[in-house]
Amino acid sequence: MSHSNHKKSWFSGFNSFVEKYCPDALVFAVILTIIILVLSQFLTDTSFQTAMLAWGEGLHGLLAFTAQVAFTIIAAYVLAHTRAVTNLLSRLASLPQTTWQAYVLVTLFSGLFSLILWPLGLIAGGLIAKEVAHNASDRGIPVHYPLLVAAAFGGFIVWHMGYSSTIGLALATPGNPLESQVGGVIPVTETLLSWWNITTIFVTLAVISLTIVSLHPKNSVGLPRPQGVKKEPQKKSAGARTGMMGFLENSRITSWFLATLIFTYLGFKFSKYGMTLTLDIVNWSFLALGLYLVNSSRHYVRLFSEGAHTGAAILLQYPLYGGIMGIMLASGLTQKFSEFIIQNSSAATLPFLGFFSAGLINIAIPSGGAQWALQGPIFIEAAKAFHVDIRIIAMSIAWGDQWTNIIQPFCAIPLLAITGVKLRQIYAYCMIMVFTTSFAFVLGLYLAITGF
Repeated sequence: MSHSNHKKSWFSGFNSFVEKYCPDALVFAVILTIIILVLSQFLTDTSFQTAMLAWGEGLHGLLAFTAQVAFTIIAAYVLAHTRAVTNLLSRLASLPQTTWQAYVLVTLFSGLFSLILWPLGLIAGGLIAKEVAHNASDRGIPVHYPLLVAAAFGGFIVWHMGYSSTIGLALATPGNPLESQVGGVIPVTETLLSWWNITTIFVTLAVISLTIVSLHPKNSVGLPRPQGVKKEPQKKSAGARTGMMGFLENSRITSWFLATLIFTYLGFKFSKYGMTLTLDIVNWSFLALGLYLVNSSRHYVRLFSEGAHTGAAILLQYPLYGGIMGIMLASGLTQKFSEFIIQNSSAATLPFLGFFSAGLINIAIPSGGAQWALQGPIFIEAAKAFHVDIRIIAMSIAWGDQWTNIIQPFCAIPLLAITGVKLRQIYAYCMIMVFTTSFAFVLGLYLAITGF
């Protein structure tokens, strides 16, 4: 057997194993809840009653944030389905002339959209993957559809290094909870816009692209393709209302007026308080932009209703992760784990241990903000004790948080909903990407530490 055939058979077996035993996202959350509950009983002195009360309180402790995230995903869905954006996606999808170009394009543009806004990366990335798959199929270019979807998910791995970085923006915001501990604010020019962060973005996306291209099946016969056909633009309903109300519903006047009001509010807010970015500001910005780009207020309502299907799983599953966070907070599991890491680290190893510990904790707490609230205070004090640059420590936790997002089923929900692909169809590829990108992030931390 040749080396290439051996490699192919090895991965085929691994992929088949993962597809057979990989749980769906909801089952994954339930299993993780059980694991964290058991750990709280064996590794801490937390009573079962205390753990259960913490779990129950955690279920509704993140409802406000859950609503914000769900709204972000739905608003991004609407924006991604407006004519201007879909036309852009169609033009992008027509660019690849070869198989490897198709995979690279999906990876890079998913990464670009993720750097702008993380939900947009998942949604636009899924739409690009689907569009590229259709175009490739029509033109006889062999692509593996689940692998294209995995490429879109792989591009998402850089979201915490860009515009919507929870940790990077928190550090730059006056009055943030850790400002006094850090000793002031840290501008994004020293974190997100640092040369070592930007360099690592390019290296990571290159590694993802090479990984995906290398995983393309050698046999191009019978490759999986997207189900269904491309949606045609919806024509105006024959039963649409007439008269003044019908005119307001089916023209752009109402949607443009509301968009103008929101943009005016944002303009006044930015002029008075400065260019501060919060999840609420992002939501209103994308709501206004979507309202401006749709055909009518009726059109926006229809797209918003479709997007609600994509965001529904968030409303169901995120409270479970709130419960998991509740147990970890009440039992001190996160603090115990972080302190163990710090006790066994040094000035040279602290950033790397911060990265890997954040990646592990992210499996249970898939929220950059919540993870920073838990790990940040501990690692900041360690950074001071070891005289390590706090900027590097903060970004090491941010990188670890985003690193394992692509094996965290919760993060894949919007992408899977749009593409129609099952988690088990892409999970093996995601595990391989987590392994290969670890080298890119370790290299990035080395560059940041040494200033090479």
